[in-house]
Amino acid sequence: MTGGWAHDFPSSSAVLAEVLSPVATSAVVDDMSAAARRLNSGEFDVLTVYACWFTMTDARYTDEQRAQWARTTPADFREAVAGHLGAGRGVCVLHTGLLCFTDWQDWPRIVGGDWTWGRSWHPAPAAMRADRRPDAVDHPVVAGIDGLDVFDERYCDIDARPDSTVLMSSGGPEGEFPTVWVCDSEAGRRAYSSLGHDRVSLTEPTHARLVRRLLTWVGGGDAATVSRLA
Repeated sequence: MTGGWAHDFPSSSAVLAEVLSPVATSAVVDDMSAAARRLNSGEFDVLTVYACWFTMTDARYTDEQRAQWARTTPADFREAVAGHLGAGRGVCVLHTGLLCFTDWQDWPRIVGGDWTWGRSWHPAPAAMRADRRPDAVDHPVVAGIDGLDVFDERYCDIDARPDSTVLMSSGGPEGEFPTVWVCDSEAGRRAYSSLGHDRVSLTEPTHARLVRRLLTWVGGGDAATVSRLA
């Protein structure tokens, strides 16, 4: 699921599909109802949300911007995601996916964290580093990945929820904030990475490796399989 505000999603979603191709066959859609139909078919193990669709109610957006980019979250998409998770399938959310679906109260719970409008923010894209958390050393997603250096937007003042396990965080003058987290519960496996602004970020080798591992993990991959992925 892709598309939306302020990013070149047509280009970067194609790059993401290529990055994931060693571990997954992807279908790329930019319409929520189309995504719902795909999910309801039961043929996909993972829903990846790499999009920026939201209601755009903040005063910073113009009427023209809202007319083109604002979206509400249709009931068929909400129900399809709930059914997908209820069937034991996974959800992988990247970058702006945390900002999506602002009219859907359950979305932050599904993602396992929050972008708080009026508080959360990011500097302009720049060289940044994310480091593995010391208590995450045994998690298969980050096995052998001590950290990664990437040119990206560093999301600041975002929050992982208490039932999420933070795997990586990034530090800077603005403070230290979670960058990658996972959730494993009766609600299904879910993962989030705040990275992925564009093709430059997605094709950085260690980042690409991390994304493949996240997708494989949420798809039900066992620890040995996930930790061996290059």
